[in-house]
Amino acid sequence: MHRISLVNFCDLVFSWRKSKFLFALLLGLGFSQIVFAQNKKADSSSINLRTSRVDDIGMVYCLDAQKITARSNQDTYSWFPPSNLFLNQEYNAIIGWNRELNTPKDNVFTGFKPIMHNETSRYSKYDFSKDIDTSDYIIYPNCWKHSLLYRKVYQENLFIIRDSASKFYATIDPLFNFQASMDHTDSDKKYTQNTRGILIQGNVGSKFAFASIFWENQASLPYYLRQYVNDNYVIPGNGRPKGFGINSYDFSTSEAYLTYAFSQHFSIQGGYGKNFIGDGYRSLLLSDNSFVYPYLRFTTTFWHIQYTNLYTEFQDPFTSYATTVGNVENLIQRKAGAFQYLSWNIVPQVEFGLFQGLIWTAGDQYNHMAFNFNYFDPIIGVNAATYGLGNTNNVLLGSTINYKICKHVMTYGQLLVDDFPQNGNIHSFYNRTGYQLGAKYYNKYGEVQVEYNQVRPYTYSSSDSLQNYSHYDQSLADPLGANFKEFIAIVNLRYHHFSIHLQGNHAMEGLDSTKTNYGNNMFLPDSKPTLPSTNVQMLQGVKSTLNYIDFHISYLMNPRTNMNFTIGISRRTLTNSLNNQPNMTLIYVGFRTSIENFYTDF
Repeated sequence: MHRISLVNFCDLVFSWRKSKFLFALLLGLGFSQIVFAQNKKADSSSINLRTSRVDDIGMVYCLDAQKITARSNQDTYSWFPPSNLFLNQEYNAIIGWNRELNTPKDNVFTGFKPIMHNETSRYSKYDFSKDIDTSDYIIYPNCWKHSLLYRKVYQENLFIIRDSASKFYATIDPLFNFQASMDHTDSDKKYTQNTRGILIQGNVGSKFAFASIFWENQASLPYYLRQYVNDNYVIPGNGRPKGFGINSYDFSTSEAYLTYAFSQHFSIQGGYGKNFIGDGYRSLLLSDNSFVYPYLRFTTTFWHIQYTNLYTEFQDPFTSYATTVGNVENLIQRKAGAFQYLSWNIVPQVEFGLFQGLIWTAGDQYNHMAFNFNYFDPIIGVNAATYGLGNTNNVLLGSTINYKICKHVMTYGQLLVDDFPQNGNIHSFYNRTGYQLGAKYYNKYGEVQVEYNQVRPYTYSSSDSLQNYSHYDQSLADPLGANFKEFIAIVNLRYHHFSIHLQGNHAMEGLDSTKTNYGNNMFLPDSKPTLPSTNVQMLQGVKSTLNYIDFHISYLMNPRTNMNFTIGISRRTLTNSLNNQPNMTLIYVGFRTSIENFYTDF
């Protein structure tokens, strides 16, 4: 499993059985020193004046007054570093980010995620010098009116490190997910998850930002997820597990990124993580469903246009192994991707995007990659024109659109083209397309979202199974793969610290049988279809109906890491002639920090 140098020290910290004492000692020493430093800063007259914004859920955010006054009204917010917003969709709905980004008059780009702080602020019409005098902002003699314990639990990052010149700023926070659940329909079987981690993020000045994340997990899983792990040998959204106890798994994940914004028009980010294209709950173009991967992202913004080039390296750890010499362990087969996304705010209310994705030919038996200059061509559409859609190099085209009807309503959609139908026959084997339609409604209490997704059979697959649209045996798009119709409805409501999440999924799938490839499984080569190539129908194969419902109530403690208590219930049923999965009714309770998406609704 790949790990980046920024998080190598976590291997020591989180070898929990070997370093409990060391971790406790460092934690105590670090906390005492930082508390001393922060209290000293709080008493300093040079930064005694602070401004605090009290948002809709009662959280207080402290901002240095000297940073605010140092900027003109036209350059307000530009001091925010180019750090990434969290990808967790429920968090962004509850905290109000989605609603703030839906302002029709603001020229903000939301099609490529994670969104950077400086991207959202660049086009904001608000400025602190004006808002400080409104009822939303309160000036305190100092921001330290609560006890240290209260601030650390409800308002602040656990550790805050900064220099006196405000050139360097970093925070350190624990990440965790302690969850217990019981499946009422599976003989009252009990499951647990024990996740410990750390989040380090910060900036040097206003142009350089960094972050590093590490998780260590032990988890026991419901039957359908255990079956998924046994079939694919990966944890959904994660990597390869190790056995841990009975029907339990041990797995870890690390992420990191470095960002440098050369100017307000150009930035570069290199890291190890996930990316997402679109405004929906799902993405048919590129989603955060799979495991993390190394990437290099170039973002160019000018006028009403944002252009993103993303270069990645993916892995196929189980389809084939690369050969090594002697008795050396086999290498995991690598493949790479190049993605271009052009976003144009036709008017501030309408954002239109064009997408091109390319999965490069996998390396040879020794894992040597045969790169071609065309792979790195930054111009959208060139690779599609060079290789075509039916080439061994798997090329996908697509488009996105969102329309901010008003500050309360946004509609959005996606179109995916993996191959074109021949002779206009929409039932052709080569008609590999998909589309998405959705809408969101916002108000001060939360968000309501409805979405429909549909993808035709054999989409995302390739004649070379190493060239399918996947990473780590997981789809780079919708977790259902292909040959499905899916309807999703989500309600996120909140009142002060309390929130309610209600989600319902209804999907119809055409699953593959043991002998026939009906187009659901992208990991099967598509060069030899067993059905007539001129009569490929939606939902052909083993017709299945998937229903998934999740309801939970949460108490948000600290918005810095979305630390919350939650209690809920989820229900899953899969109905088909195979009858190979029992129903699930899971009752769960957890104490967690939720900053990313991990999809189990499939």
